[in-house]
Amino acid sequence: MNAVRSFLSRIRKTGVKRRDKVRTVAMGRERSFEAWDVGDDTYIFEDGIRAHLDGRPSVLIASKCDLRRNAAGRVMTVTTGNHAVAAFPLLDGRFWGLSSVSAPRRGEVLMHSILCANVVGGRIEISQRDVPAKTLFAADGWLLSAAGFAMGDVVMAERTEQAIDHYRRLGQEWRVKPLAWTEAEMKVALAASRKRIASKLMYYHSAKGVHFLALPDFRRFSALAETEPEEFIRGMKELVGVYEGNQNSFARMPKHRGHHEIEFFGLRRGVALERLVPELEKLMEAVALGRIGHLGIIQKAHEMCALFESLLTKPALADENSRLFAETLYIHITGEIYSVVGEGSTPAFDDRRTALPGATFVDGRPVFHAGADDRSEVLLSNLRQLTSKDEKIEYANVYELRAEDECVGIGKGRTREVVFKTNRGPLEQSLVEKLLSRAKKGYSSYMLSRIQVFKALGITLSEYRILKRRAQMKKHLVDVYIRRRCEGEPMDAIPESYFRNADDSSVEEKEVVLALASLMGDAAAQNMAMKKFDPLTKTPLFGVGKEIYEFEYDISAGRVVPKKVSTCSVRGSFGWPCLDYDDENLSRLFNFYLAHYAHALKAYQLRHAVTMAEVADRFMDGFEYRTRSMVWQLSVMRDRFESFHPGLPASYGFDAKWRFAMWSLERQERRMGLLRSMFLKKVEVVDNEDIRDNTEPVRL
Repeated sequence: MNAVRSFLSRIRKTGVKRRDKVRTVAMGRERSFEAWDVGDDTYIFEDGIRAHLDGRPSVLIASKCDLRRNAAGRVMTVTTGNHAVAAFPLLDGRFWGLSSVSAPRRGEVLMHSILCANVVGGRIEISQRDVPAKTLFAADGWLLSAAGFAMGDVVMAERTEQAIDHYRRLGQEWRVKPLAWTEAEMKVALAASRKRIASKLMYYHSAKGVHFLALPDFRRFSALAETEPEEFIRGMKELVGVYEGNQNSFARMPKHRGHHEIEFFGLRRGVALERLVPELEKLMEAVALGRIGHLGIIQKAHEMCALFESLLTKPALADENSRLFAETLYIHITGEIYSVVGEGSTPAFDDRRTALPGATFVDGRPVFHAGADDRSEVLLSNLRQLTSKDEKIEYANVYELRAEDECVGIGKGRTREVVFKTNRGPLEQSLVEKLLSRAKKGYSSYMLSRIQVFKALGITLSEYRILKRRAQMKKHLVDVYIRRRCEGEPMDAIPESYFRNADDSSVEEKEVVLALASLMGDAAAQNMAMKKFDPLTKTPLFGVGKEIYEFEYDISAGRVVPKKVSTCSVRGSFGWPCLDYDDENLSRLFNFYLAHYAHALKAYQLRHAVTMAEVADRFMDGFEYRTRSMVWQLSVMRDRFESFHPGLPASYGFDAKWRFAMWSLERQERRMGLLRSMFLKKVEVVDNEDIRDNTEPVRL
């Protein structure tokens, strides 16, 4: 249901309509406005706005006391076009005298006191821009109370630190618009940002209020010079004409950090004003003075397109179907361009999680949000059971961890995370919750049994707990587990600064690079002991983000150094397809795993100023250390390990797989010299090939 449409109807029914309409001229056409009072609040709507709710109508929200001294209540406007359509008549008093702000102060009030928003998908998306955070939070509270919107109907469009922190502490981070990180999600966001001002020109409207005009849209607009010349002239006026109340055209009107009300996308800062805008202004002047005919206008329109294209920083920015176009434009419309360097975007690990409706905790008890599903309710209920006596949850936020291979809608993925804080802990804690991959009877017990034997062996897995309630997955009920989130980061998310000298960031600390290679070997030994194997990808699932590396500060070295590695997933364990107790099977096994480890190590070495021989040697040191540690644990607890029979369904073959894992682990330790020699040979082969061109997986 369209929340804004319902809101408009509700105000018209419950409010007291002001007697007279207000008519203005904006963007070259006359507009009419009506207003309704509800208590001290005033709502101003442009006539016919209900027919334009799909066109990202502009919304303004202001406290009346910021417009007129000692006035009570708030004013809200909903109009077509850009925010200036309502801002100018509101500030200069034409809207029923609601404002008495002097002309010199109007710009300051507009920038710092009036919140801009847009109607997107039937919801209100608020852009903070330069308005103080406390003003944003107060306006949000008013929308949820006096204006009657639900939590899910009001979205914070900008991911500012203040907004994220505020709503996180309320358990409402899901109300801050998440960043997209897949190309498909970015394109959906770009489509939702499409907006017109007054002409047929179509823009990508950013959270900062900038209207970005891309070359493909400029081409479509230029074609109007031949087919609809009057519409073409109207668009030209929108770009470079000067309207009532403005000193500059939209192409020259400053908006945010060097960008203008209308910005030509894909050009370096200042280039449009130097090269393109002057040519458009010359054409507009020639049209206004009657110095150019229809054919001349068509020719000039084609020339403007060619000029625009020639000024692009990269040719791909002319193709709206290209990934670079989507990525680059996306960071512009979200405002991320003002906080990142360069073009394109590389998502951080935490960008790959999307906040979901959950609960606000009041005195330790959850008040669930509308939209929170059963799964989130179960997760938060289990969270409360984990707290100690006199310990209360202050806030908790539920996230869905996004996976590139999951083509499902938000809220339908396998993995979630709850990040929470209690009154007895200064830091946030985190639990990961996940649906098991199979609904087969006994699968949860099979998974838990593997985890327990591996942990007893010394493998660095988290604590897992199978929940007592099950979740619906397609037509089946499946078990759900939660585990502690491993401290640290996956390899690709480790900050570059960790490898750099504290006094000179241009110098890489070689010892840190080699120490991390040792931890990679540690993780590889655990991977081989678990016999991880994915039958679909024919890989051991190593080097794909399932190894979590933790760093610490070493006071003697005076720098951050690698501390330990944890394995955050049991997926694929006991997966090796052959359980034969012979040298042929061992040879296949060792060759398979070592080949994959060599490729993973090569990918790591390419990012650092070390040789493959150096990292390979340290890698095997870590591999040997963990292998001997696990074999020692096996030897001192052999009776318990060999007598462990969890009584699982025979179809899982746990006993046979566990016996083979123990047998092969001992051979892994006994043949350490051979394994080192085999690995160094594979490293030499990998080092002489271009890993970037090697897309084929290693075969059995």
